[in-house]
Amino acid sequence: MPASPSHAVSLPAHRSPEQGRANPAARDDTAGLLTIVLGLLSVGETRIENLPESDGILATAEACRRLGAAIERAADGSWRIHGVGVGGLLSPEGSLDLGGSLAGAVLMMGVAASHGVTASFDGDPTLQACPIAPALVPLTRMGAEIVTSAEGTRLPLTLRGAVDAVPIVWQMPEGGTSSPIKPDLAISAVLLAGLNAPGETRVVAPQAAGDEAICLFRLFGADVATASERSARLIVLQGRPTLRPATITLPAETPPSSADV
Repeated sequence: MPASPSHAVSLPAHRSPEQGRANPAARDDTAGLLTIVLGLLSVGETRIENLPESDGILATAEACRRLGAAIERAADGSWRIHGVGVGGLLSPEGSLDLGGSLAGAVLMMGVAASHGVTASFDGDPTLQACPIAPALVPLTRMGAEIVTSAEGTRLPLTLRGAVDAVPIVWQMPEGGTSSPIKPDLAISAVLLAGLNAPGETRVVAPQAAGDEAICLFRLFGADVATASERSARLIVLQGRPTLRPATITLPAETPPSSADV
């Protein structure tokens, strides 16, 4: 379903006939992380300009390489990703080390949850201390299995993805603001898992939640619809699309002014 202006809020977007192009309004590593992961699941070359090269970005890019993507940094500073397509992931050897990136770990678990691969996730001590269990609740409902984990369902953790994932209706829990896994990140993980599940994956979320993810999914060709449902937002994703590559331009980092120093 084509994106309409009412759906593109935090990531205003213009699509050319050949590729999607987005110019996000503010620099955000989470947008970069999600773009890398969607590039992994697309067929063809995705190009990302002004990608912030944080430790989390680099770790997530390496995890995507381990799952089959070809990723390189071009001489002009842009990143090129040749993806494997939805359903085409390889089972990685050894652990996927996400460093200190909670967002990277949650997004990669969302991908693995519906792809029939077995992947082990690890990170630095800060990430190992994070409660990851809330992100796994909807993923296990879709058929993913936690094979091993540290005490309290923390990293290091091994996840076996479902061979035939089950599309679900997931009502996001209310009053979960104390969790380090914020609503937009949780929504992104469920939608990533839903990409390789047949039929419709539905998320009932707070109003206006998930704007950035919805815009990016649409730029890559996913069929995502939204509707108001009482005081909540219903997000509906059609599973098993063929995602097309996109060109994403993230905003250039602005040097601090003298007033900020």
